[in-house]
Amino acid sequence: MNKSKEKDFFDSPSMITYILIGLLVVLIILSQSFAIQSHMAAEDIFRSIINHNSIYLVSLIYFILIRVKFGKKYFDYLNVVMFVFYLLTTFASLFTIFQSFGFDSILNLTFNVLITLYFGYSFFTSTVIGKDLRLSDSPLAEINNGQYYYLLIGIIAISLIVSLVSVNSFEDVVVHLLEAIYKFMFVRYIYLYKEYIERKELEASKEKEKKEEKVEEVKEDKTTKEEEKPKEVKRRGRPKKNKDEEALK
Repeated sequence: MNKSKEKDFFDSPSMITYILIGLLVVLIILSQSFAIQSHMAAEDIFRSIINHNSIYLVSLIYFILIRVKFGKKYFDYLNVVMFVFYLLTTFASLFTIFQSFGFDSILNLTFNVLITLYFGYSFFTSTVIGKDLRLSDSPLAEINNGQYYYLLIGIIAISLIVSLVSVNSFEDVVVHLLEAIYKFMFVRYIYLYKEYIERKELEASKEKEKKEEKVEEVKEDKTTKEEEKPKEVKRRGRPKKNKDEEALK
């Protein structure tokens, strides 16, 4: 039963994970196109990729790993690494506001804060850590899965419009569009996982209720049988008494 449910989750959003992997590869290549065209050394290109696309590199490794057996086995640990990295990215975007304060940087910080909270709430609530921290009873639970999803989609759309207004080249337009699509698909991935967990919990609660109902039915049957036993003894005793009286007569 558990294996089939686990398979359902990892296989159902497979198209999304493949799209995310493809988007990340294209984003990393396009964002470093200037370095490649400038005939920079391989070490400089690699250093540039790590400095400017660290979030994309970590995400790419994450989505590749969850497609293989190793990643599925250590799925919770990969989520912890992903959460920590997004947390660091959120702190980095906080410092960016002090360097270049603007509407774009505020939107970026807001998105990073919400996506970090949404990711942690969705992936850790059903784990041992989440149960110890009582995430299901935390203020994060006041906003449901759909509200998180549409709130983040709205921020992505506004951020895309703001970014496109200030671009100067076609290449930048393509990169911003791909970044927005990647963010949308990543939010969609989190939404699907949270929906899967909620469906799994609902099925478990229904099974528990059915088991409790069966136990109550068994108890009721036992009590009714115990109540009917004395009545049966009396009914069986009456005919014997009548036969004895007839014999005396």
